[in-house]
Amino acid sequence: MRWGNNTLGRVRSLLSSGASRHAMSDGLPAESHLAPRPVRWTRRDLWTAALLFTVAVLPRLLHWQQIQANDPFFTIPAVDGKLYEAWANDIIAGHPLRDDVLILGPLYPHFMALVYAVFGPSLPVLKICQSLLGALVCVLTWTLARELFDRRVALVAGLVAACYEMLIFYGGTVMIVNIQLPLVLLILIAAVRALRHPQIRLWLGCGLLLGLSALARQTVLLFAPIVLLWIELSLRGRVTEGRRLALMGVFAIGVAVPILPFTLHNWVVGNDFVLINSTGGANLYMGNHARADGAWRPPQISRGPIDNPLAMRRAFQSVAEKQVGHSLKPSQVSAFWSARARDRVKSDPASWLRLELRKLLLFFNASEIWNNRSVTVSREFSWVLRLPLLNFGVVAPFALLGVALALRRWRDLLPLYAMLAVYLGAALIFFVLSRYRMPCVPILLIFAAFTVVSFYDALRARNGRRCLLVLVGLAVLSSVVHLDLTSENLHMAYFNLGNKYRALEQWDRAVESYDKSLRINPRLVATRVNLARSYEAGGRREEAIRSWRTALAWAEKYRDARSLSLAQKHLRELTGSDEPAGGE
Repeated sequence: MRWGNNTLGRVRSLLSSGASRHAMSDGLPAESHLAPRPVRWTRRDLWTAALLFTVAVLPRLLHWQQIQANDPFFTIPAVDGKLYEAWANDIIAGHPLRDDVLILGPLYPHFMALVYAVFGPSLPVLKICQSLLGALVCVLTWTLARELFDRRVALVAGLVAACYEMLIFYGGTVMIVNIQLPLVLLILIAAVRALRHPQIRLWLGCGLLLGLSALARQTVLLFAPIVLLWIELSLRGRVTEGRRLALMGVFAIGVAVPILPFTLHNWVVGNDFVLINSTGGANLYMGNHARADGAWRPPQISRGPIDNPLAMRRAFQSVAEKQVGHSLKPSQVSAFWSARARDRVKSDPASWLRLELRKLLLFFNASEIWNNRSVTVSREFSWVLRLPLLNFGVVAPFALLGVALALRRWRDLLPLYAMLAVYLGAALIFFVLSRYRMPCVPILLIFAAFTVVSFYDALRARNGRRCLLVLVGLAVLSSVVHLDLTSENLHMAYFNLGNKYRALEQWDRAVESYDKSLRINPRLVATRVNLARSYEAGGRREEAIRSWRTALAWAEKYRDARSLSLAQKHLRELTGSDEPAGGE
């Protein structure tokens, strides 16, 4: 819908700065359509992007320097990162795919392999590349906001992204989120531009980006049907039906092209149709079983821990095959656990609805729910993370209010709303983790920036009613975002930290980390066992004996036969005599 002369006159009268591309009413952009308003980049925009990249890259490189000097995880990746690094090394060695159906997205290890091929197998160099990608994410956030809002909203969004704690933190980890974020932003930018200029090449490019992103994490595929519907409805009346079908077709082809080789691999090695990886059913059950609490909480289906993807696959496959009485293909294992999850929901729908409400609140909660790395522990290794950086608890109330305030422009902003819905929907279907909601963060930063600029405009216009509504909305949303819903589970973070210090043979630091873990949760037998091991390896014999005796008592209390046997063996070696169970 083109703006008429009267509307343009009203715009000029309301905007004293002339900075906005959209009409403003009570501090909010008025309704407009993307198609007739292409964004033209100026030299000023290019300088802004370069300056923003510089501002963003500095704290990231400083954080890299800090964790290189202090963080034991710097050269020893955690959990999933170990598997990705091993896979990347296999790719470099000429073995890009293993002889089984995939359980992880293949894009990140291929990205790692590319870095290794150029610079050598080096985690420090990988993390420098990720720091540069993180700075690019800030520029892409600014670019997306510049496509949809005015320069002020774009600049605020870009600057907030530059000093957003979790965006800095994840650059120093070996996690998918480092390539997932730029891809999601590129998808949104490509979709917005393709809608303005409905050309074959633009929609093909958008599809290719979506297919690539799905190789990082399949969740993003939920965006594809929304895009197809969006092409049909938004372009009706602008292009012919045949043209719309052609655009939808090339978009679908673009999505399929990156995915197809891995689907074929799964079929060849496993005689099984698995699109990318086969963990969907297990994750569905993990998020909806009887003891699920909305976050990552593995069910107790086996004696051993389910604390990594390989252990997860073994446990879920073993239990499923035992119950059905024969071997199962990966897709059948996934179907088995999907059915179990559906049965659980059907058996107690009221409980499931309460769980869904909890997931919704957790998704927008200030807490950063982790299962690989905890930012709280990581702050001990980087003064950059100890700076007063912006976090989700600060940004979320502004973002949620911005989502509501911008609804009048929902047609323009449909890509943003749709991508938010995709990741929120995935969290409601499965479970909530900080790194799983990260693809939404740049989008939320844009809405938060919109709220800030809208409030500023309302102040300048002396619109007291609008200002009051914004302040009340922020107060209400802040109270919701900061509900005390979950603990940080820091005993496991310190347990993992102690394990890394043990791997580096830094025994005193390992002891310190296990002590911190036990102060939070004294019931974990594995922590007591590893504490005793660290004392023993560090040559502190008397403390090792006391710790092994304590571990022995706790192992007997919790009927942990493996730990019990281990404690008796070490005590026998240290004392020269058999130690009875319950020795302390």
